[in-house]
Amino acid sequence: MAAVTDFDRAAEGATLAAMIQDEALRAEVLCEPLDLFGAPQHLFLRRAIGHLTERGEAVDALTVAREAHELGLGRAEEIVKALPTASGKYLAVLARARLRRKAEEIGRMLLAGKEPEKDLEDATELAAAALAGSGKPLVGAGDAGDAALRQARSGAPKVLRTGLRDLDGTLQLLGPGDFVVLGARPSVGKTALAVQIARQTAASGRGVLLCSLEMAPEAISLRLVAQEAQVPFTGMAANALDAEGWRRAGKGLEKIRRLPLVIADASGSTSTQIRAAGIKAKAAFERGGKRLGLLVVDYLQIVAPGKPERSREREIAQVSSALKATAQALGVVVLGLSQLNRSLESRQDKRPTLSDLRESGAIEQDADAVLLLHRGQKQSGVAEVFVAKQRNGPTGAVRAVWHGPTMAFGEIGDAYEDPWRDETVLKYRFGRTHNRGGQGGVDQS
Repeated sequence: MAAVTDFDRAAEGATLAAMIQDEALRAEVLCEPLDLFGAPQHLFLRRAIGHLTERGEAVDALTVAREAHELGLGRAEEIVKALPTASGKYLAVLARARLRRKAEEIGRMLLAGKEPEKDLEDATELAAAALAGSGKPLVGAGDAGDAALRQARSGAPKVLRTGLRDLDGTLQLLGPGDFVVLGARPSVGKTALAVQIARQTAASGRGVLLCSLEMAPEAISLRLVAQEAQVPFTGMAANALDAEGWRRAGKGLEKIRRLPLVIADASGSTSTQIRAAGIKAKAAFERGGKRLGLLVVDYLQIVAPGKPERSREREIAQVSSALKATAQALGVVVLGLSQLNRSLESRQDKRPTLSDLRESGAIEQDADAVLLLHRGQKQSGVAEVFVAKQRNGPTGAVRAVWHGPTMAFGEIGDAYEDPWRDETVLKYRFGRTHNRGGQGGVDQS
């Protein structure tokens, strides 16, 4: 494989000379990736300066030459003496050259590859790492405060919409770059709530990408129609609606069709593939004059790890960290669903807590907010959403009504009455009885 030659030797030498002389510039460059320098001997000098700094030793021409010699650089003293006049103005030049080298490396890898799908996935990972690798600039506290006040005065971002007023109010400060986790035991309704959040957010005008790793897009779409049209999910799936029911389903589908909402069949996907789907969706929405606001991942524990780890906890940590990075890179809210530990079922008090998140350490740490969904009995019509963690907002519990036939959550009414108050919704499954709650006999996960 040919060596990459896209680097500016003089600019690199001037920067290294400035690092030896200027402690502030040295600190700035040491925050940049090691491969900011492309010339092999300059990489030796960069490593030598880094080692001396880490050990707290003096950094000058003599110590740098000796350290570089210890690292294996021949004629180190001559190379240091030959460095050009010190200058710190070439960092942007070096950064651009580094990105060109990365692009060339990725191009060669793709041309030489034998497995296009895997090669493209690896290329996406390398490109993301290259773009995210540069050190972030320091921002003055006053400048940051000015930007924060301007944003506050223009109104909270209010990206996430749930269809529950109290929950929307609690989560109103969540915005671009935030990673939100929704946890529940199986068949409690976490997928239903995620679908509802996707639909409500899209209805507010924000673009939404829903990545389902265990359900086909058609199944997700039926849930969307059931919620929108307020017709029973099982009635549609089993072709058991009457003419009025199908009319309502058709009208609901037309409303769903107009929403800025797309679904990805993400079965078997890695976090890198999910990020790539997000990039694709973001570009598609922008071409249509919309902005991607929400990316839903259902669910964390079945996202394939980018690389195998020694323990399941470390694999989940890898996925969790990657989804947080995706939220920041794309400027969206990422909503990741999570299973809760089975031990919760054996407790007398079955209301979930943060520690019930399966492989919880990294998920809890990475998340900006954690929502825990609970229904005292799986057939109960009463639900609670616990905002167990929120970095920039309040925590607490919000009560809601679970409506099993349409697989949706509604506002609490008097005596927990059905929030839809629509007999036509119930008659398809129960005749004209007024049973409350989710007794539809389907998986309500």
